[in-house]
Amino acid sequence: MIFSIALLVGSLFYALFLYKVATYWSAGKKAPLRPQVNELPFFSVIIPARNEVTTIQACLSAVLTQSYPRERVEIIVVDDHSEDGTSVQVQAIADERIQFLQLSGEDHGKKAAITKAIGLAKGDILVFTDADCIAGPDWLNQISQLILAGNNMILAPVQLSARSNLLEAFQGLDVCGTLLLTGAAVQAGSPILANGANLAISRSLFIELDGFIGNTHRASGDDIFLLQKAVKSPQVKIAFAFDKKASVQTPPAIRWSEFFWQRLRWAGKTSGYTDKYLILFQAAVYILNLGLLLGIPLLFTASYYVSILVGAYLIKAFSEYYYLRFASQELGNPKWINWFIPALGLHMLYVVLVGSLALLPISSRWKGRKV
Repeated sequence: MIFSIALLVGSLFYALFLYKVATYWSAGKKAPLRPQVNELPFFSVIIPARNEVTTIQACLSAVLTQSYPRERVEIIVVDDHSEDGTSVQVQAIADERIQFLQLSGEDHGKKAAITKAIGLAKGDILVFTDADCIAGPDWLNQISQLILAGNNMILAPVQLSARSNLLEAFQGLDVCGTLLLTGAAVQAGSPILANGANLAISRSLFIELDGFIGNTHRASGDDIFLLQKAVKSPQVKIAFAFDKKASVQTPPAIRWSEFFWQRLRWAGKTSGYTDKYLILFQAAVYILNLGLLLGIPLLFTASYYVSILVGAYLIKAFSEYYYLRFASQELGNPKWINWFIPALGLHMLYVVLVGSLALLPISSRWKGRKV
C-alpha cells in the first residue's frame, strides 16, 4: 500500500514538474532581448573532428555560408587522430577563414582538441560545435544577439535530423524533451544542462574557469562540467537561445546498439556531477521509473490498491505525452509523438538500465577508440 501511494505521489510531482518546465520555456521564448553593446563580436568557431569524413564538409559549408559578417568569423578544425580521410576533406576547402590543426603525441579527445584550438583562437567569443552538425544560416546571428545583450555564455539547441520510425523517434523525443528542460532551467535561473555541440562562451570566462582542468580524465562532459564551473562564477551571465534559428542539427544513431553505447558513454560522467539540482532531478527520475517497473507485477494481483498503481502509470503517461508533444513541436518533428506508446515503456527500461550501468566501471568504444 505504501509503495503504491508513493508511486502515485511521485507521478503527481513529476507531472507538476513537467508543467513548470513547459511554462518556463514559454516565458523564455517571449522574453525580449535588450542589446547593451553595439560592436559585433568576433567568433572563433571550434570544431573537433575524429573520423568525420562523411560529414565534415557539410558542417564546414554551413559555417562558411553564415549570414553573419565573414570578416568577424574564423573556423578552427582540430583533427583528433582520425583514421579516415577527414583531414583531406578539410584541406580540400579553400577558404582563408579555416585553420586546420592536428592533435599530436598522447593528446586525444574532445577536450584536448578544444584546448589546442583556443590556444590559437583570435575571437572574443568561442563557439563550439561538432563535425557532424549542420547549422542554419542565421546560427551565429542568433548567438551574437545574446552576446550583445550582455551574456557571456550561451547554451543553444541541438536538434536531431531524425525520421519517424521507432528508433529515431525515441531519440528525437528524448533529445527535445531534454532541450526543453535545458532552456527552462536557464529561464528559471538554475542552469543544469548544456550540449557541447552548440555552446558559446567568452574567452575571458573560459580562462577564468581554467577550461576543462579537473575533468580531463573523463571522455565526455566538456559541456556539463564547464557549465557547473560557470554557474559558480560571479562573472557569468548565461542565456539560452530559444529561437530555432540558433539550433544545429545532428544525425541520430542508426542502430539500437549504437544508441545504447552512446548513451552509456554520456551517462558515464554522472558520477562527476556537483550540481545538487541536477543530481536530485536525475535521482528522482531514476527512482520513479524503477518503482514503476517494479510495480508492474502488482498490476496482475487482485489487491484493492491496484487502482492506485494504475493511477500512477496514467498520470505519468499523460503528463509525458503532453510534455513531449509540446517539445517535439517546439524543437523537433511533431510526427515523433506518433511513437509515444511504444517509446513510453522503452523509456522506463532505458532510464533504469543505463542509469544502473552508469554506476559501474564499464568502458565502451567510440569511433574506434576505447573510452
